[in-house]
Amino acid sequence: MRTHMFTKLYSVFFLCIFYGLPVAVAQEEAAKFGKVSEAELRMKSYEKDTSAAAVVLSDFGYSYFTTNGTLKLMFERHTRIKILKKSGYDWANVELPYYRRNADKEVITSIKGFTYNLENGKITKDKLESKAVFDEKINENLSQKKFTLPNVKEGSVIEFSYTVTSDFIYTLNSWEFQTTIPTMWSEYRARIPEYFDYKFLQNGYHNFYTTKKDAAASANAELRNEAYVWAMKDVPALQEEKYITTLKDYQARLDFELQLLKVPGEFPKVMTGNWDEVIKKLMEEERFGTQLKRSGFFKNEIAAIKAKHTSPQAQVEAIYELVKSAVKWNGKQSIYTTSTTRKAFDNRTGNSADVNMLLTAMLLEADIDASPVLLSTRRNGRVTKGSPLITQFNYVIAYVKVDEKEYLLDATDPMLPAGMLPYRCLNGDGYLINRTSHRWVPLKPTGNYTTFCMGELAIDAKGEIKGKISESNTGYSALSLRESIKEEGKEKFAEKRNKEIGDMKYGEPTITNLEELDKALNLVYEITGSGNGQANDLLYLNPMLNKGEKENPFKLAERMYPVDFGYPYDETFMCKIAIPEGYEVDETPKSIAVSLPNNGGKFTYIVERRDAEIQVMSKINISKPLYFAEEYPYLKEFYNQIVAKHAEQIVLKKKYE
Repeated sequence: MRTHMFTKLYSVFFLCIFYGLPVAVAQEEAAKFGKVSEAELRMKSYEKDTSAAAVVLSDFGYSYFTTNGTLKLMFERHTRIKILKKSGYDWANVELPYYRRNADKEVITSIKGFTYNLENGKITKDKLESKAVFDEKINENLSQKKFTLPNVKEGSVIEFSYTVTSDFIYTLNSWEFQTTIPTMWSEYRARIPEYFDYKFLQNGYHNFYTTKKDAAASANAELRNEAYVWAMKDVPALQEEKYITTLKDYQARLDFELQLLKVPGEFPKVMTGNWDEVIKKLMEEERFGTQLKRSGFFKNEIAAIKAKHTSPQAQVEAIYELVKSAVKWNGKQSIYTTSTTRKAFDNRTGNSADVNMLLTAMLLEADIDASPVLLSTRRNGRVTKGSPLITQFNYVIAYVKVDEKEYLLDATDPMLPAGMLPYRCLNGDGYLINRTSHRWVPLKPTGNYTTFCMGELAIDAKGEIKGKISESNTGYSALSLRESIKEEGKEKFAEKRNKEIGDMKYGEPTITNLEELDKALNLVYEITGSGNGQANDLLYLNPMLNKGEKENPFKLAERMYPVDFGYPYDETFMCKIAIPEGYEVDETPKSIAVSLPNNGGKFTYIVERRDAEIQVMSKINISKPLYFAEEYPYLKEFYNQIVAKHAEQIVLKKKYE
């Protein structure tokens, strides 16, 4: 079942009751509920995206305030979707979250829904029955209404509407103009009393088709409402593609943040707070700042390390290795510890905060300049620097300064060398919380993803291949391989490698430097390829030995959001091929060199004949972690060239006297 992407309800940060504020509203719907046209039902495909399984025909949302003794925030929605293919049936499954906290709650009412079909030239409609709407509790504070529109077929049009009445008057819903299917029209309206000063945060890479702002009078002549309209037209589907953080980061969306509350007769009240206040509270939090204030927890461990290592740098590395080996990360991400750092140390397991706050606490106890750094992982999405909201962070690492050099440490992965961040953490900037100050710090990769592969092989008249491949991996390539070997075990990893890939078979690898994290991880293995059992006039060989790029990772015709590799990439492949006796070279791939603009990267492919040997070299260099949308066409063509070249073969021809 697909989670309905349209509605996102936020937890409330500020809650108080404001009485006696009358607001009169009148919604102006642009699409009449129940009035589906024959043209919509006859629609066979969406012209702007013929691959779409469904398309949002229209999506209207409206927020306003009303009062009946108590001020309420109202939200109304009307959505209409065209189902084009069977794979689009999931869009008839709707889930509407609603929130409750203490005595305050959200209530979803007035749920209506219909499915429209064209039967023998006539429009039929099937009604969503009230008994088909279910409640599901997700956790103590969050529940959802669930329903499925009836009788959905290819060609159906579905529509539904509902109303949310909320006690959380200071939290306007985010409006999502874009989802994973195309949207023809999306419009959001809001009427906001003049006492509420909201900051509007536009996200994504699609421009508004229209925006409006008007003053709108209420039933109370002394109160003025601001009436807003935002609309987008022909919004493309948000598609998952390689080298992104999370789709949420690229989604066309409008977020709201209440900055000021301006009650008549009172000074304006700042609602967003500031970093000083937020950090002060965080440092007083039992499961965060308090853990760094306790001393003597690790007196014996620190004394042993200091007795063995005299330099601060060596002490940092020793403490880092101790924490990595002593506490296993349970895979859960948080900025808050589950208990005390000492308990995590004794239990030998914990979440990311347990591990890295323990690391920070031990460094501080050793008189090392250390601080926690809050961050949001790639899957959690980027942070908004202007908003002092702790909720946007889901991970914490350690900052260390030794001899004027700064390091970022994460002890969750035993295969991580000191000073290297895991891929999940390479996401913009983190927020450093120092004893006396706080600031943003860049979360940069400390190395490249680097591989060097050398092959030596011979081919005989029957097309049989024998040879050896040596691989050297450093940086994030070595980290990735070490993690795979650790997860699968050496035997399973070797068994996985020891399989036929296409017409090639790799032998069991010999692995060196698996535990020496500061050295290259090396693999050496045999490679064989079976021939056809008879002498051939022509021999065909792909010199990339099934290690080339087989498909372009960039498939979109155009991409409006950046390509985020996370780290620079460097891959070199070399192969020496002995020409069998009695054969000569008939055809080889041509050498080329392709460069990205502004020194963004380079692909070099060289083929040389040296006596009775052919030498092939392929080198791919992606020199920066991030490429912007305007660079996408060059990057796509760059990989087109790589895929095409890596598919080319060497042809050897039998010599006749």
